[in-house]
Amino acid sequence: MKRISYILTLILAAGSSLSAVAVTDKEMEEARVIAAKTYLRYANNGSGYLDDLKPTTMAALEKGLKAKEKENIKAFKAIPVPTDYASWDKQKLVDYWAGTAFASSGLLEKGKEGKSRARKLITAMKVSAPSQATPTPATTSPAATSATATTPQPAAKVADATKATQPGTPAEAASSANPTAAADSLAAQMEEQRALAESALAAEEDDIQLKKADNHTWIYVVILCILVAVVVALVVFASNVMKKNGSTRNRNDDMTGPLPGSDEIPTRKNNKAEEEAYAQREKFAAVLASKNAEISALSKKLEEAQRANSTLKINLEAATKELATLRARIEAQPPHPAPAPAPERTVSITEKAPQPQESEKTPLRTIYLGRANTKGIFVRADRNVNLGNTFFRLDTTDGFAGSFRVVNDPTVMELALMNPIENLGNACLAADISATSGMTKIVTDSAGTAIFEDGRWKMIRKAKIHFE
Repeated sequence: MKRISYILTLILAAGSSLSAVAVTDKEMEEARVIAAKTYLRYANNGSGYLDDLKPTTMAALEKGLKAKEKENIKAFKAIPVPTDYASWDKQKLVDYWAGTAFASSGLLEKGKEGKSRARKLITAMKVSAPSQATPTPATTSPAATSATATTPQPAAKVADATKATQPGTPAEAASSANPTAAADSLAAQMEEQRALAESALAAEEDDIQLKKADNHTWIYVVILCILVAVVVALVVFASNVMKKNGSTRNRNDDMTGPLPGSDEIPTRKNNKAEEEAYAQREKFAAVLASKNAEISALSKKLEEAQRANSTLKINLEAATKELATLRARIEAQPPHPAPAPAPERTVSITEKAPQPQESEKTPLRTIYLGRANTKGIFVRADRNVNLGNTFFRLDTTDGFAGSFRVVNDPTVMELALMNPIENLGNACLAADISATSGMTKIVTDSAGTAIFEDGRWKMIRKAKIHFE
């Protein structure tokens, strides 16, 4: 009988803890906000600021979210809100927002891991009492108090199981009439309380793991600092060892002496190799400086030559066009008739050869020639000086042979001296035809000889010149 009293006491205590509750609009919204906040916290490890937010509505929650969480919450807001929650009890509320909601498609897998924490937080909510009257708690009998004190209860339900119904009530009578059914009901209630305790424990472990994950950054920073300190210590140690080895090597190189224990005095080596290397470096530096100076001077000359070459190219193009015109004119002219042989005359010893009269002399013709090419052929011929193209003056009496010299004109000489090898080298001889630095005048020492052949003037003997 005493055992039955204990069982009845436990049944009554469990029954008082499972008093019926109903879900209001405010509680439905609060459970939804808790589930959404937990989902967002687990979906992004960098959302630790959510732990400081205490919203009770979705509008308040969205107001405090950052851009990443505003994007993540869209999938959670797509979860439908049931309309029959007014008839729900607390267990249905927990099962929906901590189970069914987290199983919806479209949610991030990381966010779904927060369902255990959501279950714990929603279970801790206070749900309003139903509209119907609840049984009035009565004073617990001494036997019930003793049974309650000796029977271990889960931590989550101890606070709710503090009161029992009065003996003699209909519930106690029904329990006394059927003790087996009461024991089965008590076992079911105990199993449910154990499940709730395990879920709460799992939620607490998830919370601890989440906090540990937030603190991993500090662990990495500490490890990095330790590694940096080790590297610095190794560098300092290696530097000291190298300095020590270097000083020892220098002493061994600079000093040659007897073995330890002998009486000979050590003497310094005559490091000729280093002195020779230093002298070679100095010599190389001097040679390099002189070569750099020569390169600079040659660079300036090259620039001047390039400018002169550009001018010559322009003149060459003009000369080529003029030469083509002259050749066309020469080809259009009839060929010169060969001069008739002079009749032979026999002159006696006493007879003098007749002297030609002044009127019978052939007039002197002047032709202005351009430079000569490598074959000795003058590239152009003009009746007057053509600046940039004319360099020589040829005097002829018969149009077939004549003597030539450098035109005595300052402008022509200046142009010729800019590139003497090309302008004068194929038609003139000089001691050093390229030594024109500082020279302004060309003097013809002896005239050269040229003949007219195949419609062109050809050099037979070069003129001799010098520069002043």
